[in-house]
Amino acid sequence: MRRLDARLRTLATQSGQSLGLVAVAVLAMAAAPISVPAGDDPLGVTNKGPVAPPVVAVAEPAGPVTREIRFEAPLKGYPINSRFGMRRLGGEGAARPHNGVDMAAPTGTSVFSAAEGVVVRTGYQPEGYGRFVEVAHPNGMTTLYAHMSRVDVASGMAVTGEDRLGLVGSTGYSTGPHLHFEVRRGGTPINPARVLDRSFEVVVIEAS
Repeated sequence: MRRLDARLRTLATQSGQSLGLVAVAVLAMAAAPISVPAGDDPLGVTNKGPVAPPVVAVAEPAGPVTREIRFEAPLKGYPINSRFGMRRLGGEGAARPHNGVDMAAPTGTSVFSAAEGVVVRTGYQPEGYGRFVEVAHPNGMTTLYAHMSRVDVASGMAVTGEDRLGLVGSTGYSTGPHLHFEVRRGGTPINPARVLDRSFEVVVIEAS
């Protein structure tokens, strides 16, 4: 009986030591850091969802920068008295094209540029325009002023609608004091009545 009690005490002692070692091991595991693979959730769920692409800003092409120019009558207060198109003057046997309009006015009346532009030529044609001025405008049109008694500008000069080009006269092939006024686009005559008192868009900077 004494031997049995001794064995039981020995077993209990050994069991207590084993339980102590187990408890120490459990505590050590609880205190150790958990290593989580990159990209994995700590709960064991792998994070492999779609990744949003980076936002890239794209600049829209810039449109052209434009402004307007306005054409006004070159004589102030004097209406058109001979229109654009076919006509026959007294003493002429057949009608012929009239490539502009005429405005009758007294000799010496101021002639103004119809719009801003650059004087491209001046001259004298004794059997035609007489003394004349031609102006190129930013919208691609040109204007011509003929039968003038005096020219006040020279080629290469920049002018505006407020600048005087010269004076009304009756030089060249003319039947009396008046201004012959032409408008051309690409060298082709167009009816000035369709241009005067109108604004036209001009491109300042081309589209990028």
